[in-house]
Amino acid sequence: MVKLINRLYFDYNATAPLSESVVNYLRNGAFVFGNPSSVYSEGREARKLISETFDFLKQLFHIPSEGHEIFFHSGATEAINSLVKGMAMYASSQGQKFHFFYSAVDHSSVVKQALHLPLLGHEAHAISVDSNGEIDVEVVIQKIKIQKGLKLFNFTQVNNETGVVWPLELAIKIKQATDCFVHVDSVQAPGKIINWAAPRYELDSYTFSAHKFGAMKGVGFTILNQNMPWIPMHMGGGQQKGLRAGTENTQGIYSIKLALEELVRDFAPQTLQSHKDTLELALEKMMGSAGQITGKKASHRNLNTINITFNREIKTELLLAALDLAGLAVSSGPACSMGVSVASRVLLEMGLPERMAKNSLRISLGPKTTAEDMSRAWEILSSVLPKYLDYP
Repeated sequence: MVKLINRLYFDYNATAPLSESVVNYLRNGAFVFGNPSSVYSEGREARKLISETFDFLKQLFHIPSEGHEIFFHSGATEAINSLVKGMAMYASSQGQKFHFFYSAVDHSSVVKQALHLPLLGHEAHAISVDSNGEIDVEVVIQKIKIQKGLKLFNFTQVNNETGVVWPLELAIKIKQATDCFVHVDSVQAPGKIINWAAPRYELDSYTFSAHKFGAMKGVGFTILNQNMPWIPMHMGGGQQKGLRAGTENTQGIYSIKLALEELVRDFAPQTLQSHKDTLELALEKMMGSAGQITGKKASHRNLNTINITFNREIKTELLLAALDLAGLAVSSGPACSMGVSVASRVLLEMGLPERMAKNSLRISLGPKTTAEDMSRAWEILSSVLPKYLDYP
């Protein structure tokens, strides 16, 4: 567990601290600076690190030797924009209509595609969820089937706010029934579900952001089926086989390999699940009727996330500040702007009333969270929370 001046960090769904191996690499200072496209020694040295990372990812994720590519980018926001708009451009080039299907609880970078696609002459279709944050597969299938043209469905494997997991088998069923293309948002998967490194290649693409698992910020990667019809958005020097032009971020890409090697070594799902379950039960007992665990009745949940919604106005921004002063970094489901709580779009879509969607707390553990960390966190939570729940 990362400790900064006796502090506890419990917000791994927002970002992960740099892995020890990445910190040591950066501390060593032996950075390569050559352009990986250059043929001289400095360039070849940079290319070597990128190739090592590429080969490592192929092995870790069991990527088929033929039919799939990996390309690096700045993270999931870029990748999702590129894939969705790239498919829209391809559809336009073929005189087709493009239909993009997404869940109302997807990440904002997905949901906001609905703002741009109509400007390009195409359509976006939101899919609702139930009170557990789950989709009705048959409803999704019917909604996709009635549309004609090129179709893409974004499937969020793990929800960043609630920790609700959608098994890949659901996406496969949707694809088989509709023959649409499927992009899997796997940003929250590494280290947070058991089979996080086991994609199903019946689906078309998977996207990851490196900072979520301890690598550097501003870098990520996508695993892509070569048959996916799209026009890459980044045109230029032809790097990465033309899938994403621009000089590669060598240090950032290599940090992916270092961080994932460490995650594979340290991943202890049973311990992480036990830590979460113990804290969740203690919180439920303390809160009583004053709060509830969001998505607790979902069919599948991840290993590390607890989202609490409160039944009364507690001024979440003040609660977060109090926990911060006590040495515990956690977050709220909704964003805070200028000190005013904003209702969580995700929680509203799950049917929670606005007063609850404005009053939530997200706790997300990491792969190195220890029993001692959990004890200290409980001391802080049990001391601070009752004051905001108006306990006697």
